[in-house]
Amino acid sequence: MSRALPAVRPRSEGRRIREPAVDLRTWGLLVAIVALSRLLVFEEGALAFLYLPHAWVQDVPGYLPPAGSFWFQTLLGPWAHWDGYWYLSIAHLGYAGRPLATAFFPLYPLLLRTLGGTVLAGVLASTAAFGAALVVIHRLAREVLSPRAAWFTVLAIAFFPTSFYFNAVYPEALFTLLSAGTFLAAARGRPGLAAALAALASATSVYGLFLAVPLAGSLWRRRAAVRQWLWLSLVPAGLFAYMAALLQEFGNPFVFQTVQSNWGRAFAPVWVTVREAVVQAWANLPQVVSFPRLFATGQPTDTASNVWNLLFAAFGVWLLVLAMRRLPWEYWLYSFLVLAVPFSYPSAAVPLMSMPRLLLAAWPLFLVLGDRLAASATALKVYLWTAGAAGLVLVALFTTAHWVA
Repeated sequence: MSRALPAVRPRSEGRRIREPAVDLRTWGLLVAIVALSRLLVFEEGALAFLYLPHAWVQDVPGYLPPAGSFWFQTLLGPWAHWDGYWYLSIAHLGYAGRPLATAFFPLYPLLLRTLGGTVLAGVLASTAAFGAALVVIHRLAREVLSPRAAWFTVLAIAFFPTSFYFNAVYPEALFTLLSAGTFLAAARGRPGLAAALAALASATSVYGLFLAVPLAGSLWRRRAAVRQWLWLSLVPAGLFAYMAALLQEFGNPFVFQTVQSNWGRAFAPVWVTVREAVVQAWANLPQVVSFPRLFATGQPTDTASNVWNLLFAAFGVWLLVLAMRRLPWEYWLYSFLVLAVPFSYPSAAVPLMSMPRLLLAAWPLFLVLGDRLAASATALKVYLWTAGAAGLVLVALFTTAHWVA
């Protein structure tokens, strides 16, 4: 029989509770996990960049990819491929005259601009945010699960096949830090802090809006006064501020949504998305099992990603089913909403586009995964070997400018 996980114990109303200190051994292990996982990813990326065929790097209108030494191009340059160049261009040029750029939310490029707007700044900022996010998730998982399961949750995230986005010039690490901080602050009875972090998250990704769920769950459990429920109104403040800026610049506050049609995204019933995803995955399977086709030179294509998009989607749905009985309802509902977006807004030729990366935003599901890995040495071995092999291929594709997610 499945074991139901306890909900985080809320902070007592009107009474501060001293938080348990994280000892030096815990800090050391967390630092070691971050360092080991990132060194592995950077090594895989550098070797792939040096020895595997490259696709053409996709540039951004009005922005030239930064040049540098051989070592820069080998160790850092590949981590700005694809969306990374968009975020760097926004850090330098803003959104003016470029509606397509509005698909990329402003907080991360603003952080890049503050730090100098370089690839190095992006990699360091993402890696630092990832380390901080793991600390927060570890503390949260220790209370929701157990100290042992918390460590396996951290391992599951750090060595997930697409965890390389946490050190790329992408906002995934920043969003994970802000969203995990929202959950932890809400669970500990700090609605003001939770709402502020959620507001920042909504300026990083549209998924930040879903952080109203853990805040509402905390307020409900603590039978909070009506005035405290007003904190929920702060959650979309980041998005509203962005929309106000877009209204002034483009005359359309929803331009970030309308430009999604350029990637072929449009609303569709979930069953239609799943059907098309299966069809496209089967049609493109020969491309994945052929090394010359998978790592082809020239213009990169995204059709091969249909195969792993479907696999990651199935994995996410499996974790979501497990989480129904094992996580507090707000953890499950938040993760459900995150996964519902790519299932409901498919792309024409790549129905589940970016699913391997978007799955990272549903990080509460990794608590369930960590709980299972903690209970079975066999499951841990299978996961690490499978994730390691898949991660090796996906890192190699990303750093050689082939499309991943």
